[in-house]
Amino acid sequence: MQYSWRITKYNPSNRDRNGSYLIEEWTSVSDIGNVYHGRELTIHDYLKTEEQYVSAIEMIMKDLQIQQLQVINLERHDLNFHFDKHRSIYTAEMVALFHNLLEGDIVSGKNLRNLCKLILREELWCKLISDKKMFVHFGFEYYMYIGCSVNCSDTIKEIIGKGLFAELLKSPYLDDEE
Repeated sequence: MQYSWRITKYNPSNRDRNGSYLIEEWTSVSDIGNVYHGRELTIHDYLKTEEQYVSAIEMIMKDLQIQQLQVINLERHDLNFHFDKHRSIYTAEMVALFHNLLEGDIVSGKNLRNLCKLILREELWCKLISDKKMFVHFGFEYYMYIGCSVNCSDTIKEIIGKGLFAELLKSPYLDDEE
């Protein structure tokens, strides 16, 4: 892809010259209930950030007029780890998607939203692609990379305006064929 961004909740001004993040932040759904900067991470706070990530994907898809993405390199983890602790944030549709999603599936709409949430919650991992027009990769510690065949700078500005940070950066998960 010609354009690629790291889109995260992390402010780039808090990185050292090697790119390491200098401030302790929450990095996972498992951090709900822990205290960061004198404030407890609540389910509400977690879900608000999660929604920002999912919305960022949808905004870029809308800009590119993409309706669906394909699942590749699917990895399934143990649903019970986070599910048992935070059952209230998992819908029946999310649980069904977890169990039924297959390599190569095409996802859109609510299934795409639920899939992104499951990935951010570390229940599944996969890459999402659309015919050389777009990719979405998720990394450890709440990192997300989005690549596009065209410059979506206006949409990126909107995403930044909604509270996330975007840095022009190649995804470390990028394969030659993407």
